Amino acid sequence: MQALFRDIRYGVRTLIKSPGLTVAATLALTLGIGLTAFMYSMVYGALMKGLPYPDGNRIVEVYRSNPTVGADHMAVPTSDYADYKARQHTLATIGAYYSGTVNVSGTVQAERYTGAWVTASTFGVTHVQPILGRLLQAGEDVPGGPRVADISYAMWMRRFGGDSSVLGTVLRANGQPFTVVGVLPKGYVFPDNAEIWLPLQQDPLAQPRDAGTWLTVVGMLKPGVSLDQATGDFQGIAAQLQKEYKATNEHIGAVAKGFVDAELGPEPRQLLYTMLGAVFFVLLIACANVANLLLDRAAHKTKEVGIRTALGASRAAVVRQFMAEAMVLALGGAVFGTALAYGGVAMFNRVMTASTDVPFFIDVRLNGPVLLFVIAMALVATLFSGLIPALQSSRADINEVLKDETRGSSSLRIGRMSRALVVFEIALSCGLLVAAGLTTKSVTSLRDMDPGFRTANVFTARIGFPAGYTDTAGQRRFYDQLRERLNAIPGVTRSSIMTSLPGVGSNGGNFEVDGKAYATDRDVPNSRWYAVSADYFETFDIPIQQGRGIAEGDRSDAPAVAVVNRAFADTYFPGQSPIGRRIRQGGNQSTAPWMTVVGVVPTAFSGDQEHPREPAYYTPLSQHHSNFVSMAVRTAGPPMAITAKVRDAVTSLDPDIPIYWPYSMDEALARPLWFVRVFGTMFMIFGVIALFLAAIGLYAVMSFSVSRRTREVGIRMALGARGRDVVRMIFRQGALQVAIGLVLGLVLASTVAQFLSVILFQVQPRDPVVFGGVAVVLGLTALAACLVPARRATRVDPLVALRAE
Repeated sequence: MQALFRDIRYGVRTLIKSPGLTVAATLALTLGIGLTAFMYSMVYGALMKGLPYPDGNRIVEVYRSNPTVGADHMAVPTSDYADYKARQHTLATIGAYYSGTVNVSGTVQAERYTGAWVTASTFGVTHVQPILGRLLQAGEDVPGGPRVADISYAMWMRRFGGDSSVLGTVLRANGQPFTVVGVLPKGYVFPDNAEIWLPLQQDPLAQPRDAGTWLTVVGMLKPGVSLDQATGDFQGIAAQLQKEYKATNEHIGAVAKGFVDAELGPEPRQLLYTMLGAVFFVLLIACANVANLLLDRAAHKTKEVGIRTALGASRAAVVRQFMAEAMVLALGGAVFGTALAYGGVAMFNRVMTASTDVPFFIDVRLNGPVLLFVIAMALVATLFSGLIPALQSSRADINEVLKDETRGSSSLRIGRMSRALVVFEIALSCGLLVAAGLTTKSVTSLRDMDPGFRTANVFTARIGFPAGYTDTAGQRRFYDQLRERLNAIPGVTRSSIMTSLPGVGSNGGNFEVDGKAYATDRDVPNSRWYAVSADYFETFDIPIQQGRGIAEGDRSDAPAVAVVNRAFADTYFPGQSPIGRRIRQGGNQSTAPWMTVVGVVPTAFSGDQEHPREPAYYTPLSQHHSNFVSMAVRTAGPPMAITAKVRDAVTSLDPDIPIYWPYSMDEALARPLWFVRVFGTMFMIFGVIALFLAAIGLYAVMSFSVSRRTREVGIRMALGARGRDVVRMIFRQGALQVAIGLVLGLVLASTVAQFLSVILFQVQPRDPVVFGGVAVVLGLTALAACLVPARRATRVDPLVALRAE
């Protein structure tokens, strides 16, 4: 150990004497370790940390599947949950819930909260205990049970000012009175960022199977029980239900999976691990750069190494000296890299908070496990960047070194190893640059996309109806009065109400075309569907191509009508006008009224990055019942300036209805696709850094190569070689390395690209323009890195070159 500390002190002194090498190596390792630590903090916080509860890694979600229709993650009807609970043997606790919006009023102004309707046993899964009052109890989660509620710490502080007398307070949740009986601990928001918990009062025996509320089932594994055993248990129950209830449960299976895995799904996991692999590429590129720099240094120290060996130093002592230098550089990179990762995590968390509702279990920060990972990466950097120069130096033949009159540099055969490292760097850089190119093109496509409707100067918000609005007529009166008040706001030019905003998702389902027969329900087509009020198309500047739009006269007592988009018309009425044709919602046994197509509009952006221009149809909102709707208000000035007036217009009609998600249409359209921009931009940064490191690495290798060939260049020029001949000779060497690296890199890139499909927007994973562009850019950049040392070689005075050695 004393010898190691001595080598470290010596390494520090020698590195101080080489500030250029030290700064370059530390910068490379800072970028490599910092980006890797940043990405690992995301992977750990999202995928590996698990739930912040006792035995959180044993909390599972149980869901249904139906492989015959490609459904692998289905909610569970109340009837199946009752059977699961009665028959299962692998969960110590089992509960169920569904999440949704809760309009809370009755004490101060109505506000919207995220709520969860839960069975009393759900709290037992997480072992939570209230800080005030009690939890929901068995007997309260049955039909006719008392209306009680637990509230979150944040809601307690925000709405009730932390008043301990909140217990017994009656508030109105979705129009119904509930008595507050407990306050849960700070930070507890299980299951879905919930802020208020209400009893799930469902009787599975009082309704047909598959009817009623569909639930998420959660549980705690018994000690010693694995996920596979739990899945087997529930698959056995599902098989029993298939036999007992063939009409509703045929082909229905069941799966138990860790809660985090089930909630995130496979695509985010694939994306995060792909990005972690990408930044590990950056770290390897950085390590290859440092290895090349240390090889250059080792070449100039071979005489010193030879003398030390001749004086009795062992090979292990020589290796330890070089490894000590690499360790010093890696520790410096780890320190500065940790600071870089800290800044990246802080910036990412700000973007995430502003862009979307982050799942409660995702906690991205530089905690203990991440810092241990940084230490591990520093050791990896030490080994990768220091071991090759150390072993190469220790292999040098003492007699050759001591006889060599060129300071020993020629005695160390590092040229082949150095060139191999450059090829390695270029290959990794190519893979990263293709990923960066694909995501750059994706972000550009997203930014430049014409959604097919107006987004400027449009205010949007969403509302949910309380329990009192059980009929379409009551909702229609509310819509009519609300639009009157919205249109009366100064600066408002148009307003409309709809089930979903354009480009932000929609309802969907099966429909039939009159005159066409379908053998089975699986043959019935499926389409997006929007229920909209009059002035919808005018609000968003969507032109009518044929027929008419949705009019004020399309009331609930008027004939059912529909407007279709161009993709719908071309798909289901090819070569003919759809005007006058009829469609209806549902499958072969549908009893829904036939709707006459009265108009055709252009195909607008659907909100789906994989299928951005899909068939869709629009129906009058007055002819449909929906508990949740959005509003769009077109203004002459800044749209968000009318937020308070819109809120007053809604609450003046019903104080139990708050508005939520108030955004401009531009922001509403951008929020669902935040991950394309954020992760796409991150890949762009990774690619630029990889290109920078690869160029620096190639420049360093070529500079070293030229310095070693100074005598050769002098002799060639003394014998009549011209400058372009020298440049051609040096470029030939660099071009070969670049070509080999590009070939290997493009093969690697084709694999990496397949994992990026989740964040690509209107870009194919193997886009030939991106692949070709990356090959050209990387090739030109790499060759440009050869130009400086090549031009420097042509300026060597032959006499000086011949005397230099």
